[in-house]
Amino acid sequence: MKTINWLLILMVFLVVSCGNENRWDVELPKEKVELKFTDISKDFFDQKVNLNVLQSKYPFFFDNSVENAVWEEQRKDTTELAVFDSVQKTFAKSNYQDELESLFAYYKHYFPEEMLPQIYTYSSGLQSIYEPVIYGRKEGMLFIALDGFLGSNSSWYQKERVYPYVAKNMNPEDIAPSVVKAIGREIIPFDPRKQTFVDMMVDEGKKLILADALLPKSADELKIGYTKEQLEWAIGNEGDIWNYFVEQSLIFSNDKSYRERFLQPGPFSKFLNEIETESPGRIGAWVGWQICRKYLDENPEITLKEFLQKDTQEIFKASKYKPKKGEGNYAPKESTSNDELEKYEN
Repeated sequence: MKTINWLLILMVFLVVSCGNENRWDVELPKEKVELKFTDISKDFFDQKVNLNVLQSKYPFFFDNSVENAVWEEQRKDTTELAVFDSVQKTFAKSNYQDELESLFAYYKHYFPEEMLPQIYTYSSGLQSIYEPVIYGRKEGMLFIALDGFLGSNSSWYQKERVYPYVAKNMNPEDIAPSVVKAIGREIIPFDPRKQTFVDMMVDEGKKLILADALLPKSADELKIGYTKEQLEWAIGNEGDIWNYFVEQSLIFSNDKSYRERFLQPGPFSKFLNEIETESPGRIGAWVGWQICRKYLDENPEITLKEFLQKDTQEIFKASKYKPKKGEGNYAPKESTSNDELEKYEN
């Protein structure tokens, strides 16, 4: 009997171990991916470098409709120089370049046909802090406004009155997840005809699966921009969140307001009840992430590239996503029949 018990324990251990295996934590070639980083602002604010030289070296950085005198004034602007100084101090010992080289090593593993981008960093004078990363896939260029990642407690963000829920994701460690988002916008297909709420959730989920693949050693809260407490809330309330979406007939609705309520960044998601202030923003994106993960569990043979091209409705249907309802009372305003949802669950 003791032998049988130990065999049973061993079998359970093996099953659990296999179930917890990270499919994205793959072994990469030993050759390190080397990226080329160029600090545009270091040249721009160096008065020893002639403006004509800058314009020849970085033609994409200058607007030809702006007179040279304006550029010269900007190069001497005390605020711009002070912001640039903050960038220099913040990133003097940062390892973000190593993180990006790791990210693009995984990128080349899953997308070998894609070129590695030339990376240009710059200080935008706080002009690009809300959209600090731009990826030009065809051009092979990646732009990062480093003043968008000075740290959530930066005095510059306080002066700019950046909302706390936005500033909390403006740290140096948020660069890599932001780069993944920029890549996702370029390589994940967008179908304007598929814009039901579940389509939008799965679309956001795809982007977070891309983060799983390119940042396999990063914490989930970093990938989605949550605190640990917010992530724990989402996990603990998953069934109730889904039940709310179902009972409120949100799943297949084309109501565009759901994007603002549940998918865009915010201090909390808008359930329109007393629960909402406890929730993190973008809870619909988190649910879409879980749908996509469930799909991948059900279809382990699919490649990342194939998955990202997959139809959002097909992913939802094949995921068999149906989390267990918890004990929370979300008190939806009305309960309606969901015959369309039922056909997906059968």
